[in-house]
Amino acid sequence: MMYHKLILALAGFFTLAISSRDHRRSEVDIEPWQVTRLTTFSPSGRPGNDNTAYLYANITNPNSIPAGPGVEFDASSANCTADWTYIEEEPYNITYTCDTTETQPSSSSSSISTWTIEVLEADNIAPSPTTNFDVKFTLTTKLTVDGEEYSKTMTGRQHFQVGDNLSGACGASGVCSWSLKGEVLIQPTIVACQGTC
Repeated sequence: MMYHKLILALAGFFTLAISSRDHRRSEVDIEPWQVTRLTTFSPSGRPGNDNTAYLYANITNPNSIPAGPGVEFDASSANCTADWTYIEEEPYNITYTCDTTETQPSSSSSSISTWTIEVLEADNIAPSPTTNFDVKFTLTTKLTVDGEEYSKTMTGRQHFQVGDNLSGACGASGVCSWSLKGEVLIQPTIVACQGTC
């Protein structure tokens, strides 16, 4: 009888350990986010013309990440825009909310994702919010299942610069437009978590 209880206890322990392992994913296991489009625009600054500058970006989180036993946070993508009055303003350290879409809804959950974007001043020579800057993306996912709340917040930062990963041109009028040369990957970092972390 004692051996029977010992075997049951050990079986329960190993089942719990395997379950915990299966529902835990480290940052190393999380696939990088994909920035598939990023464009900046600066106007001529001439009197009478529209004086709005902007940064537009598309980002995708390809990960379907375990939130808890049997439930997952869905993969998502977002279109993000930062705009400001050229010359008069700078967009640095302002949080802009993105237009978010769940890309692969799972059958086990229906998570809610929120993306934000911040333009950060580059820590090098001649920073510019359209030609030489950093971008910080933040993804917050939330899910409630059977009264249990799960959430995870991740951030990722990347540098963008003309001549490096941006290319484009300025017209004779002084209008400039710069775009991403190719897909850029950003490795996210988990900064907050409730549930499986």
